Amino acid sequence: MSNQLLDTGFLHDQCLSGPLPDQWLLLPAQALIKRRCNWLLTLLVVVAVLLIGQWWWGSDWASWLFPLCWALTALFFLTSWFWLPLEIRHSRFLLRTQDFLLQSGVLWRKAVLIPLHRVQHVTISQGPLQKRFGLATLKVYTAGGMEAEAALADIDYAVAQVLSEQLSLLIPRGDSDAGH
Repeated sequence: MSNQLLDTGFLHDQCLSGPLPDQWLLLPAQALIKRRCNWLLTLLVVVAVLLIGQWWWGSDWASWLFPLCWALTALFFLTSWFWLPLEIRHSRFLLRTQDFLLQSGVLWRKAVLIPLHRVQHVTISQGPLQKRFGLATLKVYTAGGMEAEAALADIDYAVAQVLSEQLSLLIPRGDSDAGH
């Protein structure tokens, strides 16, 4: 089954407006640095747990277990270190007049199209590392559907603010509730 969003016929359909996906916005270079810092902090915790475990239980009954854990940790770390740039490069987004597009995934691609008439509200959040690197997470909450929210992590904070304002302006406002 083909992906409708990636089919060029669908992208040229009149119901989808203005810029086409050759104008995708990408994550900034700081996103890679932030994610690698996050990964290094996680690695420090894992290494500390392994060192404490090795010290606590000694090498009597687990002489084969700790070298295996160290090797798996090193393999996982190296794989992730080189995977992160691919993950960043394949994350993109695009705001158009009638919808908001998000795309991510290296091996398994995920494309999310959020019609603006379904958007309820938008939030911006920042964790400690995101603040340090000037990044943010933009969350778009929708009315029902299979995915109640879409999150765009590690975008530039200023871009998140602009997107939030633009999304708020483009969300259709019905006056039908005002008369009731």
